[in-house]
Amino acid sequence: MSHRRILVTLLLALAYVFGSIAAAAALEVAILEPVPGSGAFGEIRVVAEVRGSEPVRELELFFQGKRVAARSAPPWVFRLDVGQENIDRAFRVVAHAADGRTSEAELTLPRIRIDLEVEARLQQLYVTVTRGGQRILDLPRSQFIVLDEGQRQQLVTFERGDVPLTAVLMVDSSLSMRGDRLRTALRGAGLFARGMAPLDEAMLLLFSDRLLYRSPFSHDPAVLERGLANVEASGGTALNDHLYLALQLLERRQGRRVVVLFSDGVDVDSLLPIAEVVTTARRSQALVYWLRLREGGGDPRESGHISVWRDHAEHRAELDGLARLVSASGGRIIDLARLEEAEAAFADVLAELREQYVLGYYPSGARQSGRWRRVEVRTGGSGLELRTRSGYFDE
Repeated sequence: MSHRRILVTLLLALAYVFGSIAAAAALEVAILEPVPGSGAFGEIRVVAEVRGSEPVRELELFFQGKRVAARSAPPWVFRLDVGQENIDRAFRVVAHAADGRTSEAELTLPRIRIDLEVEARLQQLYVTVTRGGQRILDLPRSQFIVLDEGQRQQLVTFERGDVPLTAVLMVDSSLSMRGDRLRTALRGAGLFARGMAPLDEAMLLLFSDRLLYRSPFSHDPAVLERGLANVEASGGTALNDHLYLALQLLERRQGRRVVVLFSDGVDVDSLLPIAEVVTTARRSQALVYWLRLREGGGDPRESGHISVWRDHAEHRAELDGLARLVSASGGRIIDLARLEEAEAAFADVLAELREQYVLGYYPSGARQSGRWRRVEVRTGGSGLELRTRSGYFDE
C-alpha cells in the first residue's frame, strides 16, 4: 500500500472517530408529550427527552412564551394546567448543558376547530312507572312522550333498568343508632350490595356529626364492609353536609348515579343548609332515595328539635327541603315504621332501579346556556303514575 493511501486511510479513520465523539457529545432535546396534533385542556403532562453525553444542568419549560417550570435532573416530566380555552398552545423546552451549550425544541398545538352547529348532549331519563303502587314493566317505546321545555322530543334510545349504576349507601350512624339499630341498617345495605349486577358498584358511607366510615367504590360486598368491625355509632347528625359529600363523590363517576339515604332526616349539626344541597343535587342528576325511619309513627317535623344553627321552624323547613330534593331527583321516600323493615326497603330500591325505563334523547333547542330546563314524561296509559327527575342544567 502506498504511503499516500495509508495517510488517507488514517485521516478517514481519525475523522470517523472524532466525528463519533462529537456526535455523542452533541446536546439535543425533544418534546415527547403532548403529541403533535392532539388537544390539550386542563392539567396535562409535558415530557421531554435529552440526548447526548454531556450532563444537563437544567431543563426549562416555557408555555405561551413564559417560563413556567424547570428541573435539574431527569425524569424530564412536568405537570401543567393549560386551562380550558380553545386556543393555540405553544410549548418550548430549553436544555442547558454543564459546559454552557443549549438546545431547545418547540411544539404548538392548534386550537380545535368548532363548527357553528352546537352538538347537544344525550339526556337520559330514568323513569319509574306504577299503577296502584305496583310497578308496570311492559310499556312499549311508543307509549312514552318526553317534553323538554314544553317541546316534544324524539327518543333515540329506549332501554330497561339494566344500565349499570353507581350508588352511595348513606347510613345515619349517630348515637341514637347504636347497637342493634346500626347492625340492622348495615344488613340492609349489605343486601343491596349483594344484589348488584357485575357492572354495578357502590360505596358505603357511615356518618354522624362527622364521617365515621367510607369504603371505596366496589362491586364486591366484602370490600364495602371491610373495616366495619371497629365502627360504633356516636355523635350527632350532620345529614346535609354528608349528603353534599355523597353527591360530590358521585359527580366523578359515570352512568346512573344513586344515593340511598337511611335516616330519620333530623339534622342538628350540619353547616350547610338544605337549599345548597338541593342545587348540587340538581346539577348531579343523581337519583336520591330516602329510607325514612319513623319508629312510633311520629312526624319528625313536629319533633320540636332545635340546635345551635336552627330553631324548630327552620328544622321543619330543612326536612321539607330534603323531601323536595328526593322528589325532584326522581327518587322517593320509603317510610319505615319499624327498624326491621330496613332490609326489605334496601331490596325494594334495588328492584326499582332494575325495573326502570331508560329514555334517551338529544334535546332540541339546547344551546349550553347554563340555564335550567324543565322535563316532563307522559304516557298514554290510564291510571299510571310516572316518576323521574324534574329537569337539568343546559351545560
